[in-house]
Amino acid sequence: MSLFEPYTLPVSGVTLPNRLVLAPMTTYSGTPEGQISPGEVALLQRRAAGGFGTVITAACYVDRAGQAFINQWGCDNDDKLDSLRQAASAIKAEGAIAILQIHDGGRMADPKVLIEPAPRSASAVAAERQGSLEPRAMSAAEVEKSIADFVAAAKRAAVAGFDGVEIHGANTYLIQQFFSPHSNRRDDEWGGDLERRLRYPITLAKAVREAVGDQFIVGYRFSPEEIENPGITIEDTLVLVDRLADCRLDYLHISLWNYAAGSMRNPESTQRLSPLVIEKLAGRVPLMAVGSIETPEQAELPLHDGAELVALGRVALWEPDWPNKVKAGRSDLRQALPAKDGDVICSLPKPLYELLIQRTGWVKVAAE
Repeated sequence: MSLFEPYTLPVSGVTLPNRLVLAPMTTYSGTPEGQISPGEVALLQRRAAGGFGTVITAACYVDRAGQAFINQWGCDNDDKLDSLRQAASAIKAEGAIAILQIHDGGRMADPKVLIEPAPRSASAVAAERQGSLEPRAMSAAEVEKSIADFVAAAKRAAVAGFDGVEIHGANTYLIQQFFSPHSNRRDDEWGGDLERRLRYPITLAKAVREAVGDQFIVGYRFSPEEIENPGITIEDTLVLVDRLADCRLDYLHISLWNYAAGSMRNPESTQRLSPLVIEKLAGRVPLMAVGSIETPEQAELPLHDGAELVALGRVALWEPDWPNKVKAGRSDLRQALPAKDGDVICSLPKPLYELLIQRTGWVKVAAE
């Protein structure tokens, strides 16, 4: 199996040009009104031109109350359609597959962008992070509305010309908050034991697929563990992916900071998590892998493990032509983000570039 072999997704039947995917990454670069910016469009188009066969956008909020970041873009109503069309057409103009990541931040909403006094979540439990606000627990009617918001966003993506959507069920955001025993302390049909905590993500995934039909790509991103106690364990996640495998999804996307690392909850263990997920899936749903993959050798490891797709994140910020260069056998891969004029050199929105330069440790930055 090669990184540059095409791959046909099992439900939609869409053939991806290769196994390489641009991972979804927050850009903080939309407009205050939730529209995409020219800089974001350029970021997406440059990576598509650089050889990524599939491009997943930054998280796009399905409900303004679930906006998680400053200048996050949205897909919450039809006034965003032109914005969505710009993104989809820019990606597809370069021959890549365009996937919109649909998202709700839940209790992780940035207080600076809240439109209500408090964020909302499965339960009134604050995240264990400095500055986190205590959310209010969503009513049963609000839970059902949030599922409908994801469905409406997926349908909007199809109208705008995207080839598919990725449901963002990872990274501590709303969907994960319903699955997690830390953030979900409910005792109703939407929470309690593991079975009831599964209801929200499974109901949502099935609803999105039913709404868009089988010709449209539907993927689902998940985090395999949480460090909180109580928190999601790999044992919980294996139950989740087993259920998701019955939801007619085109792929699952395991969200890891470092693909080659072991468990966060059990640092002494040498067992990597992705092989456990691959074993549980047993080929029923393709797995997309991500996490600190920068070299061709690192990108081959997930394929060796049995994953079908490989997503690149941070490295694609400073080397947008990674796929084309690797395919051509070139050795001049850029190793870090330029400290000067990197927004122009690497086709990055200026707000994102300035943030990357300022925040030590987020990405590698070349010496001036």
